[in-house]
Amino acid sequence: MKELVWMRRKIYFLVVKIVLVLLLGTEGETSSGQPKILPFTFPEHVMVGEKFNALCSIRSGEQPFSFRWYKNGKTLDKSTDIEIHSNPDYSMIVVDPITSFSQGNYSCNVKNNKGTDTYSAELRVKAPPSWIIKPHDQFVRIGESIKLSCEAKGLPSPSITWKKEEEMSGKFVELALKDHHQLKEWSLIIPKSTVEDQGRYRCEASNGVGKKLIASVSVLISVPARFEEKFSVETVRRGETASLKCEAIGDLPLEVTWAKDKRNLEIKELDRYERFETTVEKGLTSELMIRSTDRNDGALYTCFAKNDYGLDEKNIKLVIVEVPARPLDVRVQEVWSRSATISWSVPYSGNSPITKFIVQYWQEKENGQRLLEQTIPSSQTSVLLKSLHPGSPYAVTVVAENEVGQGMPSQTIQFVTGEEAPVSPPTDVQVKPKGSSSLLVTWKPPPKELWNGELRGYYIDYKVNSSPTSYLFKTVESSSNDSYEYILSPLMKATRYSVVVKAYNGAGTGPPSEEITVKTLEGDLPLPPPVELVSNSDSAISLKWGKSPSHNIPVTGYTLHYKKKNSGEWNYVHVVASDNNMYTIKDLESGATYQLYLTAVNQFGRGNPSDYLSITTNPKGIGIGLPFYLNLAIVVPVTASVVAFVVVLVVIVIFVKKTKARKALERDLTSLQSGKVVTYAPGSQRYIDMEKARRVSNPEPGTPAAASIASYASIPSRDLELRVDDPRQELKSFLPPQMRDRPLPHPKPSSLKKRGDSHLYDRAD
Repeated sequence: MKELVWMRRKIYFLVVKIVLVLLLGTEGETSSGQPKILPFTFPEHVMVGEKFNALCSIRSGEQPFSFRWYKNGKTLDKSTDIEIHSNPDYSMIVVDPITSFSQGNYSCNVKNNKGTDTYSAELRVKAPPSWIIKPHDQFVRIGESIKLSCEAKGLPSPSITWKKEEEMSGKFVELALKDHHQLKEWSLIIPKSTVEDQGRYRCEASNGVGKKLIASVSVLISVPARFEEKFSVETVRRGETASLKCEAIGDLPLEVTWAKDKRNLEIKELDRYERFETTVEKGLTSELMIRSTDRNDGALYTCFAKNDYGLDEKNIKLVIVEVPARPLDVRVQEVWSRSATISWSVPYSGNSPITKFIVQYWQEKENGQRLLEQTIPSSQTSVLLKSLHPGSPYAVTVVAENEVGQGMPSQTIQFVTGEEAPVSPPTDVQVKPKGSSSLLVTWKPPPKELWNGELRGYYIDYKVNSSPTSYLFKTVESSSNDSYEYILSPLMKATRYSVVVKAYNGAGTGPPSEEITVKTLEGDLPLPPPVELVSNSDSAISLKWGKSPSHNIPVTGYTLHYKKKNSGEWNYVHVVASDNNMYTIKDLESGATYQLYLTAVNQFGRGNPSDYLSITTNPKGIGIGLPFYLNLAIVVPVTASVVAFVVVLVVIVIFVKKTKARKALERDLTSLQSGKVVTYAPGSQRYIDMEKARRVSNPEPGTPAAASIASYASIPSRDLELRVDDPRQELKSFLPPQMRDRPLPHPKPSSLKKRGDSHLYDRAD
């Protein structure tokens, strides 16, 4: 069989040689005898497993020839799959079967005595892909690395493509490599797996030869209970609701529990603590609600998450922030006249850093206060208050502020700045002559804001005008009055005086007022005239007055001043002095009260005013045209005076008669003690007191003591023996018939001693 194959190959090579000779002609004969190889080629598509042979023949040259084959520059020898057949004129190599290693650059080298020749050709072998490493299913925990190995071989080398199955459609789509996906030697590597990496993957190998290779695998990722955030801080204002959230990631079922300061937190019904749980895509969200938070709710809260694959915890620091507390230990360090130093201690910050302090201060005034503020940095705990008013009371409080707001003000403290001398003189200073030896000085205090302290009084400096001597002074103590007056006396008659007024306090004397020069009078002013009401009606008031004593200086006239009570300015009327000093003010309002006073005028000026009168006009229609003696204002007082006079007269008569009766009773008692029996006249009466006599009533206000009356209930009795006892019983027989029904006045106690329980009564003369 082998011989038959060999014969066929010899025939094949012979035919090839003849063809080459025909094609080349006699070219080989013209050579120099060196060997020339007839070019040979390889098929374009040679598959692995097929059979391949190559013929290296001589186109020209002198025999004998020596042949040698090379592959990729290395000598090619016979092997199990390579055969080499040589002939004097050609050499053939047979590769059976072709493998991937058969691919390469084949060279034929021929040699004779004249020289050598070499010819090369490349054999390209194609092989379908085949697996070297197939991927397999993997089950990992989240966060662990994943390596899906996929390796194939073939000629040409196959390309690897990775695909992932879509959850919705179930189709495999080419995997878009993300930041955490890597390809290394065609293996898919995920250094840190996530939940999104779970699913089915497919590896495809293809080189265009034969069918592509496909391998599908599943990747399962278990997610243990865990928290992505391990610690957080929650801040909430005091009184508001706090919400603490824990987002646990992991495979269900998940269990979440809470603890406060590492102690299990029991959430009871109707408590301020409430818990809500919500299942989410990645796991479970647990929310702890704390309503109306208090300072004690500030703590470290821990939530624990647990499932079949693991346990994790998260800590949440709850900070309850509030406004700062009141600043402590606020005190006044030093006080001057226009400044003061205030200090304090830092209070509780409310879990939020204090950003600043606000010092509030105000001057305490009767007509309101103006609040002043000074902002101080939180690093400072003292302040110098400037531009204060001397001698004034101040109040100070301090407020701390943080990001939440301002806290309550501290306890208010008071202080008084040091005094300085007043900076303003008294105001509205006036000096008027009040006679030949006196001057009336009037003034008002300086504006209170210019006192610079509490005024202690005033100095009235005076001297004769243009006199080189120094001022004399009078001191007037300060009071609560809105105005002051002082009479300088005794002064020289008809002499000019210079007068100034100064205010002073504990720190010194203020500036003087403007100097006023006034001359004393050459005579005295008239004294106030006595004024009385004559009559009044619904629209008029009539007055009269007597002459004013004026030190033998005649009064030239009078001025009547009047106004409606609580109304505006005074009205005045000038009246010339006459023997009948009387005037009627007309066109007045009915039923209204008017105030009136009178001043007298002489050649030296106007005297002091009379006493004020307050008179009310009659209602409309009453007292019109009546004479003054029928006016109620006159009739009522006169009638009351007459009645009072009559009552006093009656009381005097009774007292006189009572005195006479007492003397007669004493005479009878004297006779009784001497053994004489006293009998009453047939016409006489005796009265016996009842056991329950009335008590002496108190006298009415304004009633004389002699008019006090005691009432008795008495019964007449005849022919009773006389017994000496209490002499308080009076006899009505002393009174005239028209007065016997009146109660008798209370007698003075008698000096006689009681004798048993008997009563002694006066008898009538």
